[in-house]
Amino acid sequence: MWRAPGSSVERSVSVVFPAYNEAEGIAAAIEDFFACPAVDEIVVVDNNSSDATPAIVAETRARLVRETRQGYGFALRRGLAEAKGDYVILAEP
Repeated sequence: MWRAPGSSVERSVSVVFPAYNEAEGIAAAIEDFFACPAVDEIVVVDNNSSDATPAIVAETRARLVRETRQGYGFALRRGLAEAKGDYVILAEP
């Protein structure tokens, strides 16, 4: 949860990672973002990876979503649709 200085209203924060063959660094990126207390959820949108990306994400607290339509734009739109936070951060793993 995140709260603006001087405000009593808490807002939830989601991070969306579009991912295609990101096995090498995805776990560290997820861990780094979850280390931030403001981040409530991470949605990883796997865009037809042929490496171990989905398996690695499944072992973390992040939520894995699969987008079968190939392309960065499809992955981003799917992540935005799946994110539950009041604020959504689009990031690269």
